[in-house]
Amino acid sequence: MHVMPDTELPPAEVIVDEAPMTGRFNMTMDATMLQLGAFRSVSVVRVYQWSAPTITLGYFQATAGPQENPFPSLPNVRRLSGGGAILHDQELTYSCVLPTTHPVRQDPSSLYTAVHLSLISLLRRCGIDCCLRSEFDAAQPEQPEIDPELTSQQAEPFLCFLRRNPSDIVHASGAKIVGSAQRRRKGITLQHGSILLSASHIIPSVPGIQELSPEFDAPRFSRDLGAAIAQSISNEWKFRCYSAEELSAFAKMEQNDSTF
Repeated sequence: MHVMPDTELPPAEVIVDEAPMTGRFNMTMDATMLQLGAFRSVSVVRVYQWSAPTITLGYFQATAGPQENPFPSLPNVRRLSGGGAILHDQELTYSCVLPTTHPVRQDPSSLYTAVHLSLISLLRRCGIDCCLRSEFDAAQPEQPEIDPELTSQQAEPFLCFLRRNPSDIVHASGAKIVGSAQRRRKGITLQHGSILLSASHIIPSVPGIQELSPEFDAPRFSRDLGAAIAQSISNEWKFRCYSAEELSAFAKMEQNDSTF
């Protein structure tokens, strides 16, 4: 399903990591793709998993001073995008890097809509009743107005999946199942997102798709995810493996500890 405006779109390439990898690998590879995006005219989509439960701290969480991390024993890595911390465990993660030639440069927020509408379509084909949070909230009975000053004084939850954003994808129950974030650098756009397949044993109170809808066709979803994202940002795409250039740039970035 193609959901970007009918304009000239760069081709896309999809990489699916077959084996779960460490948080350091995943975030460094995202940073590598963003760095190489300055020299490319194609979009690159990655789909990956995590080899161990890992916390990624939002860019500003990691630089604004000490954070009260309730999971100090878990591996912690910093990611390029902002927002709250994410516990990556029973999930699929995607990232996409769009070059300066992509029209999304003129309106980066449109990328959230394009990718999330494509994910909603795929989730529905796999048996999940879901929608954007903005649509879910609009359908709810009117709530009493909350004092904006009081709201601004309340600290946001540490974990991103406990925060609310209109562009989130939520289950029919209102539970958040997909959240995405961006980083933009010199006209290149990186967007990555977490798709919560199942609850983690570390925070079982946050349900995943399989707890919310046991009939979920997870194998089909995993198989079609990369293609769904590619089709949302391009008219032409293909699967491929990492290139020698990417692996070399990744090694240099990891060696220099210069992910960001």
